[in-house]
Amino acid sequence: MNNYNSITETSVTEGARRATGVTDVSAQKTDVPDSEVRVPIKRPRHTENDKQEVVAHVSELRETGGEIGSYLRTKGLYFSTVKKWENKLKNRQKKIVVTGSKEKALAEKVKVLEKELERTQKKLEKSELIIEFQKKISRLLEQEEEQQLLQK
Repeated sequence: MNNYNSITETSVTEGARRATGVTDVSAQKTDVPDSEVRVPIKRPRHTENDKQEVVAHVSELRETGGEIGSYLRTKGLYFSTVKKWENKLKNRQKKIVVTGSKEKALAEKVKVLEKELERTQKKLEKSELIIEFQKKISRLLEQEEEQQLLQK
C-alpha cells in the first residue's frame, strides 16, 4: 500500500497518459502571475532610397560576380526581400511607360460600356411596352368577365 501512495503523492505522469490521481500540472503553474516584461520587436523600416540603393548594389554584384549573400547579411536582409523590392521598382517603371496606352484602353472601354448602356436602355423600353400591353389586356379581360357575370 505504501508503494501506491508514493506514486500518487509525487504526481508523476506516465508519458502521454496521466497517472491515476494526478492533477493537471498546467493549472498549478498558472497560479503565479507572469512577471516577464515583453519587449516589442522593432523591425527595420527601409525608405525608398534605401531600397533603391540596395537593389542597385545587388544588381552590380550580380554583374561583377560579387558576394551577394555576404552583402545582404551585413545589411540584415533576405534575398527574397530584395527580389520583392526589385519587382516593385520594375512595375513602377512599367506603369510610367504604359500611361499613354492605358488612356487608349480606357477610352475603348468607355465606348464598349456606352454601347452596352444603349442596348440595355432599348431592352428596357421594349419591356416597358410589353408590360403596358399586358396591363391593358388584363383590364379588358376583367371587364369582359364582369360583363359575362352581369348577363347571367
